[in-house]
Parts: sequence; C-alpha cells; structure tokens
Amino acid sequence: MDLAIIYSGKFGERFLCNIAFPRLCPQFGACGIEFCDFCKEYDFSSKISSVIKLPEPSFLGLCVENPENFIPNFSCDILIAINVHPDILISLPKLVNFNALIVPACDQRWCSLGLRKQISDICSEIGVEFASPKPFCSLLPKGKIISKFCKSFKIGRPEFDIEVDGDSITKVKVLRSDPCGSAYYVAKKMRGYTIGKSDELYKEIHQHQCAYPCMASMERDIELKEAPFHLAGYIMVYNFCRALGIDAKSFVPEHFRKIVLNSE
Repeated sequence: MDLAIIYSGKFGERFLCNIAFPRLCPQFGACGIEFCDFCKEYDFSSKISSVIKLPEPSFLGLCVENPENFIPNFSCDILIAINVHPDILISLPKLVNFNALIVPACDQRWCSLGLRKQISDICSEIGVEFASPKPFCSLLPKGKIISKFCKSFKIGRPEFDIEVDGDSITKVKVLRSDPCGSAYYVAKKMRGYTIGKSDELYKEIHQHQCAYPCMASMERDIELKEAPFHLAGYIMVYNFCRALGIDAKSFVPEHFRKIVLNSE
C-alpha cells in the first residue's frame, strides 16, 4: 500500500515527519532534544510515494480557478489531504487516481461540514472510500482500504498493550498511535505510574497528552461545540484506560460519548 500526502502548514508537516522521519520528533517539543530516547521505532518513508506541499489556503485567495496547476497527475492507494484550499480539495477526485481519501478536520477551516458532504458524495459516486475525521485521532478503520491503512501504518485511534505489577504500570507498548504520535509520549510518561484514584489517573494521562504538540485546533468548533483538541484528550484517556481494563466513560462528557466510545 502506498500513501500520498498533500498538505500545507505546520500541522501537515508534523504529520509527515511523524510517519516518515520519526527521529525528528524532538524538534517539535515534548521530550525535547536532550531527553529523546527515540522510542518511535518505525519508518514508513518507503511507503510514501508522493508528497506535495502547497501554500496555505489563505495565501491563495477565496478562489482557485485552475486547481490542476497545483496538483500533478499521479496515482496512489490512499491520499491524505491536510489544510488544502477548498477548490483544490474538491477537485482531487478528478486530478488524482486513488482508492481512498482521508481529509482530517482537526481544524474546522480544513474541511467544513458542507464541503465534507460534497466530497463524500463525489467519492461515493466513483467508488472511492472517504473519511474526514475530526480530529484525526478519531479515525476508525472503516472500509477495506482505510482499514488496511490503519493496520499498515499503525495509525488511528490510540491503542495500547499495558502490563501492570500490582498497582504499578511496568510496561506500555503502543499498538496503534494517533497521527501526531502523542501515544508514544503518553506511553513513555505513564511507565512507572502507580494507579490510585480514577480521577488522578485520568488527570495524569490527560496532562501528558496536552504536553505533546497535538495537531487538533484549540479553537471552539461549531460542529463539536468544543475544541477538537479537547476531544483528542478524551479519546486518549479513554483508550489508555481501556487498555488497563478501566472504564473511563465517566471522564467523557455526555456530548462526546457517541464519538469517543465508538470503536471498531
């Protein structure tokens, strides 16, 4: 399976670096250069067939009359488009040959609700899988191609394998990481933690997720009624606790439970 990425801005760059150049992780913060132990033992660069960096949408104006001038014709199994101008985004099914399209909506400006519906309809008509997770770490392995992507690149909703000795967390293995890679940081920080009260456990996991440079916007989202960043935190805490065999449903606000508790 080969992956192509079209992006603009620092968030797209961060995603690209996470999956293709994980050793650059300390450049983005969290552990920092001095304390990085290069825990991300993977390199998916050989599976990335094309990368196109575009100017940020605001630099291109309200309308892009000739999207084909920005996107060369190419083919791939799965295409991920991050922070791409709406006129270019909606033209991708005509310009690129792919089997699945993922358009993260970590920021509501990346893909509005109306645009998402239009792209979904176009992809449905041509038999292409489509997903627009908000935030990216809410992605579920639905559909043949997207499921294969999640499995091959070990990306989607964070999933862990955790070993406990008594009340102490002794080992945490990341089975599937969120797209920004924060699962590895949370795993590292939670090793050695002594499990006590549930509220303290939730707080500990959440503060580590917050300390990592998340891709999700901290601005209030019209659709979610909260910032996507907050939803990313609930997803992390819930899934880490699930690996511990602890039900963290009470930590998740009622209006987010349908999203967070929804699993494959």
